[in-house]
Amino acid sequence: MHVCRHCSHPNADHLAYCSKCGKRRAGATLLPELRGSMRGQIAALSPAAAISRTMLATPADGVTGPRTVAMTPGSITSAGGAASTSASTSRIIWAGQSIAYIYVFMRGKIAAGERRKRLEEERDGAEKLLAGAVRDLGATVLREGVQHPDLTGLLEAIGRAEARREGAIADLAASEHQRVVEEGRLAERETALEAEWKAADGASRHADELLRSATTEQATALARLRRVRDERARFEREAETAAVTPGGEARVAHLQHECDGLAAESRPLEEQTARLDKQLADLRDKSAQLRDAAGATRSKLDEAIASRRQTAAAMAASVASHVRERATAEREGAELTEQLGRAALQARPAVSSLLSVFQRIDRLQETIIDRTRELVALERAAAHYDQRKLFTGVGLVTMLLAAGVATLWLTLRR
Repeated sequence: MHVCRHCSHPNADHLAYCSKCGKRRAGATLLPELRGSMRGQIAALSPAAAISRTMLATPADGVTGPRTVAMTPGSITSAGGAASTSASTSRIIWAGQSIAYIYVFMRGKIAAGERRKRLEEERDGAEKLLAGAVRDLGATVLREGVQHPDLTGLLEAIGRAEARREGAIADLAASEHQRVVEEGRLAERETALEAEWKAADGASRHADELLRSATTEQATALARLRRVRDERARFEREAETAAVTPGGEARVAHLQHECDGLAAESRPLEEQTARLDKQLADLRDKSAQLRDAAGATRSKLDEAIASRRQTAAAMAASVASHVRERATAEREGAELTEQLGRAALQARPAVSSLLSVFQRIDRLQETIIDRTRELVALERAAAHYDQRKLFTGVGLVTMLLAAGVATLWLTLRR
């Protein structure tokens, strides 16, 4: 915090202008990226600055204190006019400073925000580096085999966690090997059952085709035998009719000859149909057996597929459990290693290999404390600003803008 030499108001270190009077602080420095823009802004506020310089300038005749004026009516009148002029000038200066204070306030807020962001980033980065340094300290203690009474319990806990991790890794490898072997066995069984089902299904289809062809052949033979029988019955009826007809002996003989031929033709057809009936019965039985065998093989194949899927899911769950167990052991080991680092930081065993890590941790802790202190100071400084001057400036700017808009509207109306 620095005190303004004009109004004795405390200001934050990063502010180049006083947050109360708006004047530049003595010895204030700006960020390099803000110097060029600040010069233009100060030039824009030159009337108020000129007024301030005029009010603070030394009179030309060298008199710096108040003058002694004779108590005459003219002098009293002139003194009253001077006081009124001084009051008017003071109000004008106050108005100009109030308007300029808006820029001072906004610029201060922006600068404070940028500085706050930078400080928070530095503090967060230091905290991350500190956490890594603490873990490195614990790992160094484990690597160097440092022994200390305050670290014995943590070292034993880390050993147990490491043993659990190694066991989980071994179980995971065994589960992976078992899953590969089981998947191979089930895949071979599924392949064999699939080949068996394809063979049974092919035999059943072939038997069905033979049954269909035999059925078609039987139907053809039965139809032909039925036609032959119908023809023979028709010829026998015609022969009976011709026998009672005078002079029909020749017709009867011809019809008898046809009946004998049809009888000779019907005998092989009857034998064929009988043979086909027996063959169809055998084919039906064989087709039914092959269909049942194909169905049973298909059921076995479906069971093998379902068993393979269930086994794969169970093995995957087992592998996932071992992976989770290993991750849990590794996370517990990392947490214990970090706790070991904190305990070693508190105990500070006299080991040369740990001195550099201790120094790095101390520097990071100092950085975090310093950045936190600066952030607290920045928040405290950001809460101090002249509300009366800021509200006055905002009101004046609003009135000027409203007057400008009204003037423009009236001008356009004409």
